[in-house]
Amino acid sequence: MRDNHLHTHFSYDSDAAFQDYLESFDGEIVTTEHYDVSNPYSKQDDVPDYEAYVAEIADLNAAYGNRIKKGIEIGYYQPREADIIAYLADKDFDLKLLSVHHNGVNDYLDEEVADMDKHTIMQEYLDKLEYAIGRVEADVLAHFDYGFRLFDVSVEELKTYEEQLRRIFKKMIDHGLAFELNSKSMYLYNHEHLYVYALDLVKELGCHKYSIGSDGHKLEHFRLQFDRIQKMLQEKGIEEKEIM
Repeated sequence: MRDNHLHTHFSYDSDAAFQDYLESFDGEIVTTEHYDVSNPYSKQDDVPDYEAYVAEIADLNAAYGNRIKKGIEIGYYQPREADIIAYLADKDFDLKLLSVHHNGVNDYLDEEVADMDKHTIMQEYLDKLEYAIGRVEADVLAHFDYGFRLFDVSVEELKTYEEQLRRIFKKMIDHGLAFELNSKSMYLYNHEHLYVYALDLVKELGCHKYSIGSDGHKLEHFRLQFDRIQKMLQEKGIEEKEIM
């Protein structure tokens, strides 16, 4: 099963080489490099060099048996929507992830966010996530919990947002996006319980597209706990054909 959320040195926050992943796994890989405009963390637009990316993949595919697919993680930011659409218009990607990473002032993983009011941040983030779906073409809704990764959130607390979560996931399904099980969120930020809850919601709403991604920025996180996630999906009655 392919890791559908992965970064290399073409992402601003990773130094990983394609070969790191290719030599540790004999299957297909797809890297989903960061595209984040007005990034408050780096104080710039972080745009992968598409021509260099395509050229390196072509060279490596010749050496590694065409095992690499092209991907991008679109960091949606409403004030720059026109720029995002223009960037994507003339580029060919095999996989597009949709994410919301920041509000223009803070990335939701900035240290100072952890000291802010949890429910204010959660509501802000979910509003932005709900709006983002359908604004740009994508294949996967990435880490639905990104905006509150830094917080300890119980299932009971998350249930207070269930009406909105249902709207978000229904919109995701209506636009043909897969629901991502993000193993970094689940096992490095200890949000597995939130994903179990969300999985029941999306399944109840009729979701038949699922994606597993490590959100890996280095080899140590590649395919993190995939066996555990696959077992969870099997226990939920999700068939292999429903998993990207």
